[in-house]
Amino acid sequence: MPMHFLTWGLIGLFGGTFIAGSIIPFPSEALVIGSYELGNSFWTVLIIATIGNFLGGLTNYWIGYKSNSAGLKKRFKLNETKITNWERRLNKWGVWLGLLSWVPFVGDPMVGVLGFFKVPLPLLSVMMFIGKFLRYFVLLWLYVGVVG
Repeated sequence: MPMHFLTWGLIGLFGGTFIAGSIIPFPSEALVIGSYELGNSFWTVLIIATIGNFLGGLTNYWIGYKSNSAGLKKRFKLNETKITNWERRLNKWGVWLGLLSWVPFVGDPMVGVLGFFKVPLPLLSVMMFIGKFLRYFVLLWLYVGVVG
């Protein structure tokens, strides 16, 4: 299924990496390598995949941000004191977690949690972009180095 995205060219690469960056599990690595193998340049694939995955991650942040409501806190019996303590810690250090936003199965929900706790988005966005860029850079670099 993921490889069907490649029939759409770079738009498919963008769409697939966007989906992979959201809370939907999706193997973007295959799309990145496939797009490169179809003749797209290293840098074109890298930039489009990074932007798609980054925007998918911002979607997770937005979902978390919007779900921080009194009703949700009440439903799950979230202690307001603990939430405040976590917010304070995450507002101070949470932006650095953006570097790990690419980690499979952990990174995407983590960004949603950072949104829930309203971690400041400007610096978090920079860290997320760097982390996602480095992920795809290393993937492509290793692939090109091994396959040639």
